[in-house]
Amino acid sequence: VLSAPLVAIRAARPSLPIRAQAILEAVLLVEGPIGSARSVARRLALGDRFTLARLLKREGLPSLHQLAKWASVLSWVGKAERDDVSLSWIAYRSGRHPSTCHRLVRELTGLTWSKVRAQGSAWVQARFLNLVLRGRKETRRKRSR
Repeated sequence: VLSAPLVAIRAARPSLPIRAQAILEAVLLVEGPIGSARSVARRLALGDRFTLARLLKREGLPSLHQLAKWASVLSWVGKAERDDVSLSWIAYRSGRHPSTCHRLVRELTGLTWSKVRAQGSAWVQARFLNLVLRGRKETRRKRSR
């Protein structure tokens, strides 16, 4: 469970609509993907994946899949720090291919796994929170126009 980013988001965005909050919480609690956009939209009675995408965008949040990717990377870095294991080991244990995980880390952070690991989970969490909270500021600017 990625409780630290969850607590930080709740504190920084207490007025986040319940559906957006539920999505964030689910992704962070399962530490990754929670299903297709279509299935999540249906479970939240949003109609379709496009309505889900608009909800997240309106709240200044990344897409469902981007949130899941960040949660996965946050989870991997935390596990690597706690258990002193490699990303390849984490990948194999979770049924993923190591090269896919390495590419995902590079895609999100712009750094290799070894550099991300050296930066640590606090650094990855700060990048994720910046992404989530930056969107909030941009959304406020758009609404005030």
